Formats: sequence, C-alpha cells, structure tokens
Amino acid sequence: MPRSHAVLWVLALVCVTEVALAWSQDAEFSATVHAHAFKRVVVESKDCELAYRIYFDAPPDGYSSPARARDVYLFRARIDFASGKSATVPVFANREPGARMYENHFDSAGDGCWVKDKQALRGVKVEGCRGDGCTPEPIH
Repeated sequence: MPRSHAVLWVLALVCVTEVALAWSQDAEFSATVHAHAFKRVVVESKDCELAYRIYFDAPPDGYSSPARARDVYLFRARIDFASGKSATVPVFANREPGARMYENHFDSAGDGCWVKDKQALRGVKVEGCRGDGCTPEPIH
C-alpha cells in the first residue's frame, strides 16, 4: 500500500473515533418553581464538556410587580444521569415572562471526563427564589 493511503486510513480512523465520543440527548420533564414551568432539557457532549439547554415558560403575572426588584427570579438546577453522575447548573436569572431558554456548559475534566461516555438522562431538579439578590436553596 502506498504510504499516502496508510496516512489517509489512519486519519479516517481518528475521525470516526472522535465522532463516536460525542453524543446528545433530549428529554421532556416537568418541574414547576414559582409558577415557572420547566419542561425540556437538551444535552450534547464533546470531549470533556457537556453543553446543555433548559427550556421553561415564565408566567406574565410574575413580572408585573411595581417593585422591579421583585421581577427577578434566580434558579439553580442539576442534571442527573443514570450512571449516578450529575452536572450542576450555576445560578441563573430570569427577568422576563414568556417562553425562555437557558444554556451553558459543564466541564467534567476535573472528574475524569465522564461525559465522554454516553450517559442516559435520569432527571432534572430545579430550585428557585424571587427577588434580586435572593439565593435559591441548594439541591439535595
């Protein structure tokens, strides 16, 4: 086999291996926190990083207070997998009603790059609080 063909074959094998390590999943779930209806999560892995999107609906009447500082909700979440591993979602704010989406990423490099292995979603837990400067309860 000519040398150039061997190099192409090795490069093709490397590309197939990288594709096999990436995975994605989405699931419907139901969690209501301060009348905010959390309903869907989408996760996608690449290397040690897990990108996620959490979809929810924010109620119009929760954002009509004369005290604007009350029209802020802070949430924290945790995405759980069947393997027992979890991706913690940092506290995020919402300031508007309607269909909303929060996206971010979780780096598992410090914990053995566990997101490289395909994971099965088990659930999403969400906590929240109302008012600028509040602190959502820790997730147990």
